[in-house]
Amino acid sequence: MAKIHTLKISNFKGIQKFEQVFGRTDFICLIGRGDSGKTTILDAISAVLSPSWNLTFYDSDFFNGNIEEPIEIEASLYDLPSKLLSETKYGLYKRFLNNKGEIIDDVLDEDMNDEVDILTVRLRVNKDLEPKWHVCNDRKGEVEISPSDRASFNVFLVSDYIDRHFSWNKGNPLYSLLKQEDTINEKTNVIIDAFREAKEKIGANAFNHLDSVVEKIKKAASNLGVDIANTTTTIDFKDISIKDGRICLHEDKIPFRLKGKGSKRLISIAIQTELAKSGGILLIDEIEQGLEPDRAKHLVRTLENQKLGQIFITTHSRDVLVELQAENIFLMKKDNQNLIGFDESFQGCLRNNPEAFFAKRIIICEGSTEVGICRAIEDYRISKGKSSYAVLGIGIVNGTGDRFIKYCENFSEAGFDVCVFVDSDKQEVNTKKETLKLKNIKVFDCEAGNAIEKQIFADLPWEAVQKLIDYAIDEKGETSIKDLIKNQNTNTLPDDWYEKDTSEIRIALGKASTFKKEKKSGEFEDKGWFKSIYQGEFLGFIWCSNLDNLNDKTLGKQFEELSNWIDNA
Repeated sequence: MAKIHTLKISNFKGIQKFEQVFGRTDFICLIGRGDSGKTTILDAISAVLSPSWNLTFYDSDFFNGNIEEPIEIEASLYDLPSKLLSETKYGLYKRFLNNKGEIIDDVLDEDMNDEVDILTVRLRVNKDLEPKWHVCNDRKGEVEISPSDRASFNVFLVSDYIDRHFSWNKGNPLYSLLKQEDTINEKTNVIIDAFREAKEKIGANAFNHLDSVVEKIKKAASNLGVDIANTTTTIDFKDISIKDGRICLHEDKIPFRLKGKGSKRLISIAIQTELAKSGGILLIDEIEQGLEPDRAKHLVRTLENQKLGQIFITTHSRDVLVELQAENIFLMKKDNQNLIGFDESFQGCLRNNPEAFFAKRIIICEGSTEVGICRAIEDYRISKGKSSYAVLGIGIVNGTGDRFIKYCENFSEAGFDVCVFVDSDKQEVNTKKETLKLKNIKVFDCEAGNAIEKQIFADLPWEAVQKLIDYAIDEKGETSIKDLIKNQNTNTLPDDWYEKDTSEIRIALGKASTFKKEKKSGEFEDKGWFKSIYQGEFLGFIWCSNLDNLNDKTLGKQFEELSNWIDNA
């Protein structure tokens, strides 16, 4: 069944111009900040492939209300129903996909291998607000496509308005699924027959005509994590009239439209995955809505693994992203004319830092210590009346060591504004910093040879250093801390070491706070004092609390430069 290869949108809602080639991708997850246009893309697909003949449009549906420019939405589709490709239908208007993945209007032998047929469906809405659908071809022109032929694309949108999905009206998913039954033909109207039966047996709990489809929905819903074993079909007494087709799904005597949002969305998706077994396009806006994290993760994993039809989803959930492959994720930025894709090189970062993919700007930290410090800097800025990272669209990525260089390059190439917060104690990392700077990535680091802990012990006033010592003793124990300092100070520790500020003790503290013990296996055990995020937050809190005393120090300059980058949205 049909799948979208290329989508074009002009002058529709918040999108002025947009074109995206999805190629042969079957699962597309759209992400982006609020109002970036993700939902508009789903609405556009739903509209251009709608089986309705009377979609309603308003002046507000035009980009910036400009009704002088028409709304145009084009979907170029492959894997088409054979009946649509006959010459009595749209065969004369079909296009082709060449070996380069380009859509062309004529077969060119040198550019073709296995012929792939394409139909391009265009929806145009002028200022008269009357929608018109055509199959178009630059060589042949265009021909109108009927609602019944558009219905064969099996496109359904799961959004906040899905109650109709549980009734058997024509044009609804249940009715489309019913038509797939071998016992049903175009001249049979089992819905009206069922309603007439209900008039005679108003107290009946179910209609046998519909049992086979209901059983499929029960099974599909169970696979997605929702139990509707007691489902039957009976009358919804809200409005008993044959023309309204109020035959709908019930559980016991309660209509499905009264279920919770999460359950309704899961059941709607279950219905449409049954449709997708023979092909179709499923559109799910904010897939996590109404679902607990475990059910959202299960749903996404199941949909991706089933590989039925073509699925478009939008999400703001980290729980959804971690279940996906990076190449299935597409980022929409406001006013962009296409999507930003990701490849497998992002997979590790996706698993460890899914939140970053929703950000506009990213601080990539060398490790957990720097992540904690950045959180403390945010808290300090908020206390001074500055905007939070969330307002500014800033995400924090834990680069977990040397990997952060690759993260910087990946996110920068994907169009994110990136800076890096990093130590200066590893030569193999230091040699790569100039490369990052050449890519317009800001680098905030310490003096040569210093880890951030060593820089802090070197720059802070002694009273602040004592607070860090006290914190480390509370965390690690006094004997352990004293032994570490002594080992880093030529095995000596003066009695007044805690009270007396000396450069030797500061250096010993810096070394002790980052000490790594070599094990028999040759590996190193990290004995550092501030190696978790929450420990880094305390380190950052002490740093920020002493900014007035750091104006001429490296720490003061680091804070000022990083704050300037944060404010430079």
